[in-house]
Order: sequence, then C-alpha cells, then structure tokens
Amino acid sequence: MMGCGSSMETSVSGDQVPNAALSLQQNGGANTTNIVRQYVRLDEQISKVEGGCPGPRLATAEAWIEHLQAKRDAMLGLEGMPKVMQTETARDEPEGLPLTLAGGRSTGNEIVANTPTNDLAQLAHNLGIIGDPRKASMHEDFFANLSESALYLLSIRYYGELLEHTKQRVKTLSASYAELNELYVNQDGIIAYISGGTYMTRLEESIDEQLESARDTRDKLGSAMEQWRICGTLLRAAANSATQALKQWRQLNKLIDPKQKLQAALDCRSLLHASLTSLEAAQLALPHVELRYMSHRQVLAVNHCNTYLITDISNAARYEHTSRVFNSYESSMSKTCTWLYETFNKTLRRDFDKAEQAVRRLAQTLREHREEIFNAARK
Repeated sequence: MMGCGSSMETSVSGDQVPNAALSLQQNGGANTTNIVRQYVRLDEQISKVEGGCPGPRLATAEAWIEHLQAKRDAMLGLEGMPKVMQTETARDEPEGLPLTLAGGRSTGNEIVANTPTNDLAQLAHNLGIIGDPRKASMHEDFFANLSESALYLLSIRYYGELLEHTKQRVKTLSASYAELNELYVNQDGIIAYISGGTYMTRLEESIDEQLESARDTRDKLGSAMEQWRICGTLLRAAANSATQALKQWRQLNKLIDPKQKLQAALDCRSLLHASLTSLEAAQLALPHVELRYMSHRQVLAVNHCNTYLITDISNAARYEHTSRVFNSYESSMSKTCTWLYETFNKTLRRDFDKAEQAVRRLAQTLREHREEIFNAARK
C-alpha cells in the first residue's frame, strides 16, 4: 500500500478526489517545496495518531460491548431473543421489577420477589433483627433471599453501567479512527498527485512493505493492550470498592442506632457487590490470564458473607468471621491489581513499545526517502 497503514481501511472511488490532491488541483498546482512539506507534515501527524492504535482498539472495544450485552441479556432472560423482541420486553418490563419473576431464579416467595431493596431496612427494623442475635438467626434465610434478589438486580445495573462506559470509550476511539482515516486519504492524495500512485524506486517499495509488516505486529499488540486496559481498569475499580467496603464494615461496631447501623451495612453490601461484579467482568475481559492472589473459593466466601451480612452483624462470632473474610479479600484484591499492572508493564507494554519504535523508525526512513525522491521528481 502506498500510504495507508494496517490501522485502518480506506477506499477512494474513481470519481472522488482526496482533499489534498483536490486542493492542489484547484490552485493550479503548488511549488514542489510546499507539496513535499505538506506530505511530511501529514506523515508526522499520522505517526502520532496511529501510535494509539485506534483501529485495533476500537475493534476490541466493540467486541467487549457485544460480550457485555450478551452477559446482561442472559441475566435479563433475553438471551437468544431477537433484538426487536428484546427491546419490546425491556420497554414493557416495569421499572424495578425483580428479575426473579421473569428469569429462572424465582424462589417461589412473592414477598422475597417483590420487596424492593429500599424497603429492606424498614423491614429489618420492624422485625428487630439488629442487635438481637436470636431474632437475626430466626430470620436469616428470609433476609438472605431478600439480599440475593437485591444483589442480582444490582449486578444487572452494574453491567448496564459498564455498557454505557464502554460505549463512551468506543465514541472516543471512533473519533481517533476517523481522524486517522482522513489523514491517510489526504496523504494518499498527495502521493498520487506526485507519483501517480506507483512506487518510484524499489527501495521505497521495500521500506513500505517492511512498514506494513511492522504496523501489523504493532496493531495486534495494540488490540491486546486494550484488553489489558479494560481488565486493569475493572480490577482497580474492584480494589477501590473493596477498600471502601472494608472501611464501612469497620465502622459498624461503632454505630449504636439500629437504623444507622443497618444503612451502613447495606452500603457495605453494595460496595462489596460492586467489587465482586467488577472482578467478574475483569476476568471476562481477559479470560486466558489467570489472576494471581484471587481464588474462586475466596470469591464464593465473600459472596456468601455478603448475602448473609444483614443478619450476621447481630452475631459477634459471625461478625468476626465476616471481618476476616473481608480483610483477606481486600488484601488479595489489592495484590491482584498490583500484580496485573506489574505484569503488563514487564511484558506487553515492553513488547508494544518495541514494536512502536520499529514502526516509527521505518516510517521516518520512508518519509525521508520520499521527501528526497519527491523533490527530485518535481524538478
């Protein structure tokens, strides 16, 4: 390819004239120096923009959106349903209706299925479970079912938020990708204006082929970089939520008022679930990488404690056990996050930087060679 790199695909029909070439034609041609300078400026700008690999990153982000959408559809019970029916079902679904009614997870208890999370605090207060171990033990399965239903709804909400966040990322990458496409088209117009779109020397062709190969290697690594970026961002969010939840949990024993204590427990529960959901999504984003320091057994333990958290705060022994579980999870989550970033910087980041340096070196060599032969051709 004469001007376009592997970071994009572009085509110009025979009836269309690239902006740069059209400008030159309308001006009756420009002097050689200005034409070549314009080519050099465009090529330098291309080198900067394509270094961010907007094309490969965009493809990865779009694939991630499809993955998140499929995950959320499965949770909503929409998996396999045509898109039109999915939209109609989502529109007809009453706001706040628990998924236990529409999905396959119904407990057979209408009170559990229809009790909103916001009403749980009042219900717990009315039953007097806060501060009374006997009453808490009596109602623990009931409140565990309430928590399970509420946390399932939270998962759906969190995945919806992840979808929206990723869509914003796609918009940003799309803008960079469009900018790169335009730069390539304009550069090709100048090259076509000077050389007729053919290689002027064998050296030019050889360097261009090497550059395309280097770009391909760099772009593949750029796509992987986006996967690791997604995973790293989610792990950082998981670690932050775990730390906030642990701080909240440690404050519970200092609270006297039952309503305040229960509200703090509910906030802690939401933070922990946000952390667990972010961790789950991070593993989905990078499925072939085993995250160190975090075991499936530990995740199950945290999830179990979170489900029974409302009643366990009234039992001193269970409170201490839950504290140990949460402490261990927060510590492991922090280690996992640190490990991922260190591994990334030692491996993929180095490989990408090396590949990008090779691209820049070849691009500069080709730019300088073309500058020389273009100036000679117009004399």
